[in-house]
Amino acid sequence: MARVSTIGAAFAALLLTGPLVAQATPEEGASARTDTPLPVVGAVAAQSASGGSLSRFDEVLHGVWRIDGGTVAYWSVRHRPTDEDPRSLTSEAHKLRGGSANLTRPPGFTETSLAARETGELYPVLLDETTETCLCTNVTEMGLNDARAQDVSDGWQLVYAVFPELPDEVTTVDMHVDGFGAILPDVPVQDGPLPEPQVSADQWVASGQGWPTPPPAEEISRAADARTLGAVWTLAERSGTTDGSVAQRDSGDVRQIDVAADVLFEFDKYDITPRADQALDHVAEQIGDAQVSSATIVGHTDGQGTEAYNQTLSEQRAQSVEAELSRRLPDVDFTVEGRGWHEPIASNDTEQGRALNRRVTITLEGVANQEGGR
Repeated sequence: MARVSTIGAAFAALLLTGPLVAQATPEEGASARTDTPLPVVGAVAAQSASGGSLSRFDEVLHGVWRIDGGTVAYWSVRHRPTDEDPRSLTSEAHKLRGGSANLTRPPGFTETSLAARETGELYPVLLDETTETCLCTNVTEMGLNDARAQDVSDGWQLVYAVFPELPDEVTTVDMHVDGFGAILPDVPVQDGPLPEPQVSADQWVASGQGWPTPPPAEEISRAADARTLGAVWTLAERSGTTDGSVAQRDSGDVRQIDVAADVLFEFDKYDITPRADQALDHVAEQIGDAQVSSATIVGHTDGQGTEAYNQTLSEQRAQSVEAELSRRLPDVDFTVEGRGWHEPIASNDTEQGRALNRRVTITLEGVANQEGGR
């Protein structure tokens, strides 16, 4: 399970002091091509665990731009070494999901995506399935050049990914950066020229040495047409209570029900409030209608306070909801998790965004009477 936290401005500034300002290096032919600090839209520190192993990454998003026929995102990645985790960027560090890595067929950031709230659509990175080519950075090359990046740019490597063309009304997107749960919300979509200098997308690029040139519109169109499941996906169909305390998202045979924590609990508490009964009754009804035998309950918090405190609070809140729903639905097997502040769905910079992030999510799989369901 990936755990991700949005880095505050001070930490982001710390990350970007030096490493992402290109500098001359002793390696012949690898000197920086610009002295200009790279633009920063947001940053995340990500970690993923599998089989008892832990990998940590720093990721800094430079921006999302409209291009002819599509959309391109640029960001920098470095593997964060620790005494317990001295591995390179790829190698074992990419064996994170189900014990296997997506280094071939095709080798790239194939689970990166953009979500547009205005349209309720998901825009996955483009993959030409006829040639098994991802329109994105090849992570195998990143692994081969990991040691070189340590000398050139303090480990930072510049990566890119190309997505379908965004509608004109989409001005911001939520970017799922790496497929492991690292999400940056409210990323502005830029219309201006791409950053310079542009370099060949076929070559490995250290951060500060240039920006991979995206493919022409006809290649983007061909990749989009080759997607078996389509290039643009419906994110979810939404419904819920009129007061906004419960929001339901249906996608295929999966249903996610978000319950506002401000309705369920008092501030900083995990005991269910009397006013939560109506919302929980509604949730129980939705679970019953779905005809499922199991469900997952996950607690989430906003970004205030310490990581450890929020992790514990999110677990306690999920357990409280589980107790109430188990009483209403004794035949349903509930699994409980807490994810603290690590999976925001809105910016933590505003009270409105923090309120959205304070939630308990109930996920149902194999929902009856759904398109694509049983």
